[in-house]
Amino acid sequence: MKEQITPYLRTLIEKGSIPLRAQFKKKRQPKKESNFTNDPLGEEEKYSPVKGLVHKFGNRALWKVSYRCAAHCQFCTRFRQIGSDEGDLSSEDIQACIEYIRTHPEIDDVILSGGDPLFTVRDTLTIFEELAKIDSVKVIRIGTRLPIHSPKSFHAKLLKELMRKMRLYARKKALFVLININHPDELTKSVLRAIATIQKTGAIILSQTVFLKGVNDNVETLEALFTTLYHNKILPYYIYRCDYVKGVEHFIVPFRKERMIMTELRKCLSGIAYPTYAIDVPGGRGKIPPPLHFWKGTVFRYVTDFDGNKLKI
Repeated sequence: MKEQITPYLRTLIEKGSIPLRAQFKKKRQPKKESNFTNDPLGEEEKYSPVKGLVHKFGNRALWKVSYRCAAHCQFCTRFRQIGSDEGDLSSEDIQACIEYIRTHPEIDDVILSGGDPLFTVRDTLTIFEELAKIDSVKVIRIGTRLPIHSPKSFHAKLLKELMRKMRLYARKKALFVLININHPDELTKSVLRAIATIQKTGAIILSQTVFLKGVNDNVETLEALFTTLYHNKILPYYIYRCDYVKGVEHFIVPFRKERMIMTELRKCLSGIAYPTYAIDVPGGRGKIPPPLHFWKGTVFRYVTDFDGNKLKI
């Protein structure tokens, strides 16, 4: 994945934001001795019935709208793909995904991801309109970093049209927008205005955070982040252990340190402001929440996934 930074982010980095520099400036190559893999969650190998769609859990499907983003986060789970045109979907690809969802009525929850669905707006508009016609789909979620990457993009004509469509959908069904936010430096006035634009659609706004070494691996930073989100009507949803993706080894925080941080945050944050701490265990299925330091005597070398498989962490 090549380095790509928006003018907006470049300005913040040039003003001295070390946490943003760490997230977007390419730092090092994969370690030769690393056992990290390109696809630790098995998206293509195990769970992709048609191009663009990941059906890993019975009632939920993840739709990779493209592999394109306004900026490239150097810790990305899809490090192997982002920036490539291989994820571009033809009209036939989109219809194949729609047909799969239509003929699998157990799927009531569709997550639009990528890439960034708000960056490739034309395809997202088409997909959104088609999903809205499927009665069995009760929930649409949109995962994005565009408010963080380029808040001024929310003045664009196509994005305003998508906001209008989202407003209509939110009157009838559940609509969630999940924004990846890792550090308080990201929550500028411009970003909060962009998020407020999304909030006006009636969508529920959730945040997702990734533990990143040298960026947010301390109590003070995360307390400030989650408190600011809470005060701005953004609900902290998940904080993940960084996925074991080849090329992101330098971002991995020691597991014991993560548990200590989450234990301390549990003491000082409102329950609404406290996200679920989870690990997407490589080779397994499910986001597994580790117990905190309030529980004693537990050994943390292995975990059991949703299917009962014992896996090493």
